[in-house]
This record gives sequence, structure tokens and C-alpha cells, in this order.
Amino acid sequence: MDKLESYLYFLQEAGFAKYPKGWDKQSVVKFGKSLVKGGAAKKDFFDKCVEKMRGKFDNPEAFCASVKDVVYASTFWRGKGKTPKEAEKDIRTHKRLKKHLK
Repeated sequence: MDKLESYLYFLQEAGFAKYPKGWDKQSVVKFGKSLVKGGAAKKDFFDKCVEKMRGKFDNPEAFCASVKDVVYASTFWRGKGKTPKEAEKDIRTHKRLKKHLK
């Protein structure tokens, strides 16, 4: 992967452009941990989050994805059909790329 491609991956950061009223990074992480035993790292986190947030946000899927982005400090957990092991590997790669570009 060349430096330009690495930089483009780095720009894929997501999370919250603006936290919901009364929330900050710590409260997002706390919410992620409290929703399901094992927190946002658990396979069923996203579905349970969406179920709980339905009706509270216009787009609960986007909210829950943003929570997971904050918890992982990466968007690389995302991907249809991606196993938790694949997601963890991609997140580690992403974090190494971010360090390399600093």
C-alpha cells in the first residue's frame, strides 16, 4: 500500500461530527460497554444497539456505527460479512497506518 492510499484510509475516520447533546467520548465508550456484555467488540453489539435506539434517533444505524467507530477509534471494523477476527486485524492495520503517517 503506498502513502497516498494509506492517507486515504486515514481520512475515512467517522464517528460523530458532533456528539449528541450531553455526550462526550467517555460517555459514548461507556454506552458501548453497557449495551451488551463485552461491549462494542461483541458480534451482536450493532444489532442490539440499533434495536435499543430505534425511535430515539432518525437513523439508529448511523448512530450505532458512530458509537462503534469511537470505541474502536477506526471505521475498519465495518464490512458486510466481516468476521470479528477480520475486523480486529483490519483495525490493527489501520492504527499502524495512522501512526506511520504522523
